[in-house]
Amino acid sequence: MRLLFTTAAGILAAGSVHAATWTLASHADYAFLDDNQTGLQMTQGVAWNAEANEWVTSWQYGLARFTEDWQFIEASGRFDLETGRIVSGIPAALADRGFDHIGDFEIRDGIVHVPLDSADDHYQNGHVALFDAATLSYTGALHEMMGAPTNRRDDVASWTAIDHETGLGYGKEWTLGDTLNVYDTTDWSYLGTLQMDQELKRVQGAKVLDGMMYLSTDIGTKSVYSLDLATGHVEELFQLPIFEGDIRFETEGLALRELADGGLEMFVEMVIDPDAVEGQFDGYTRLYRYVLENDPAPVPVPAPVPVPATLPLVLSGLAAFGLIRRRA
Repeated sequence: MRLLFTTAAGILAAGSVHAATWTLASHADYAFLDDNQTGLQMTQGVAWNAEANEWVTSWQYGLARFTEDWQFIEASGRFDLETGRIVSGIPAALADRGFDHIGDFEIRDGIVHVPLDSADDHYQNGHVALFDAATLSYTGALHEMMGAPTNRRDDVASWTAIDHETGLGYGKEWTLGDTLNVYDTTDWSYLGTLQMDQELKRVQGAKVLDGMMYLSTDIGTKSVYSLDLATGHVEELFQLPIFEGDIRFETEGLALRELADGGLEMFVEMVIDPDAVEGQFDGYTRLYRYVLENDPAPVPVPAPVPVPATLPLVLSGLAAFGLIRRRA
């Protein structure tokens, strides 16, 4: 999503609210500009396509497919090293309307529900476009995703999440707030808001499983939260590792998958510029894998109070080439 890197003053151990619940199992690093530009393709979002046993990822200008063990299959856009230009995977029918930013997304019934916005227009043009997960091709379906009619059109399409059991879709403004926008995913029409018992900001991605939403944030603690969709209760699950030194890094999207043994795994993307120096091509994406263990019984909480009905760029090392925008 928006790549506004945090500069901190090696890596510290990840803080954890539920250390016995979610465990950091491993991580893998993917260079931006390897043969397949793997790391670049992972800089915005990620989701598991259960129908095909594949991963789908996104960067600002396209989508990509990977095997279950993260081997590259194909991508709809890339950076041309010879010309120094972006080969966009955003179809002309969408690019002509100003769409130049893809966020984190969800896949349902073989369709990728892609949040689109206009970085050049300060993220005031939120929509959802539908793509075929097997071919990454645009289906031609496009829906506005703007939240309440009174919304000031301020960055509400950073990500999409879908509850596969109810068919409801979700999104949230980038700014600090304690409500979640709820949509009908048949046409992404706005239905109302869900009240949360805690304010969240800078949410980069979200997924829903068994009535629980999981959200990655790019706040100072790089926290991942859970949100009980039935009660509105928000809880911090764990914090991603924090880097020290002249390093810029930003949390991005996340993916959730059930394991054969009944457990859960979560992948969280973090984009890293190890030197924070102009003109360097050593940026990469780190993919953290967390595993759910010893899942405790939920603690009852009061029901929520109802509510009334870039080209700024991701990495300085790629700034001169306009690969990914950063948001203010």
